[in-house]
Amino acid sequence: MTQAVAPRLTPTTTALLRWWFGQEAICLRGGQAFHDRQRRAIQDTLMAHEAMDPHSLRLERPVHRLALTQGEQQIEVLLALLVWQLLNRNDALAAGTDDARFTHHFIAVAAHDPARERLRQVFFGRPRPGGRGQRDFGTSDLVRLSPLLIPTARHEEVHAFVRASACHGAPLFHQFDGGGVIALTDGRLEALECLARLPHAMLFDDDTRPPYLEHSEEDRHGLAWRHHVRRFATARRGFGVQVVFTPPPGHGPGQP
Repeated sequence: MTQAVAPRLTPTTTALLRWWFGQEAICLRGGQAFHDRQRRAIQDTLMAHEAMDPHSLRLERPVHRLALTQGEQQIEVLLALLVWQLLNRNDALAAGTDDARFTHHFIAVAAHDPARERLRQVFFGRPRPGGRGQRDFGTSDLVRLSPLLIPTARHEEVHAFVRASACHGAPLFHQFDGGGVIALTDGRLEALECLARLPHAMLFDDDTRPPYLEHSEEDRHGLAWRHHVRRFATARRGFGVQVVFTPPPGHGPGQP
């Protein structure tokens, strides 16, 4: 981080960067830290995004592409970016401002069943034994990674938001009128419905997995679901931001 760009960052973001990457904070949590590739992806995204003029965001419709492998690399960065957006949004509203660069509406697209289940584990936790579908939030990746992701004084704020706002399947369409949402969608019609209802949202998508192909009379070429979602996200009225995970150099889709 150079002195030239540091003044562009909000105080909330500056505090998060100290928590995530500062040596004192890393020592306090016993050495738990992001890998170099994750750190670069997070910093580059924050710098590029916060350098934008909030008033021109409606026209820019930014897309941040992050070269990260599947699994923990993506999960930790996805959660860090969600925390960054959420806390900045909360702090802006508390100060009586409406900064268009930040949102508390999130859409995570996963067309494959295993990927959707992994997202459920990230936000809801693992299924309780004999719990008839109930999940243990205490086993979620968010809780497990909280010492790394969230300044201690703000743990409960983030946890409460996730517990109240994360949803998937049918409940999605009953939750958009509240104070924010984390929508886990299948990447097809469900994702388009989410985008239509949440024009000001951060959309997380994944190019490191082979696409799910839809074949129909209207779709002669078998375009991947993600092409439809992204085209709609770019063309729709309103504004937002897309975060696309791409394979690192030397890694093709579906490779570890």
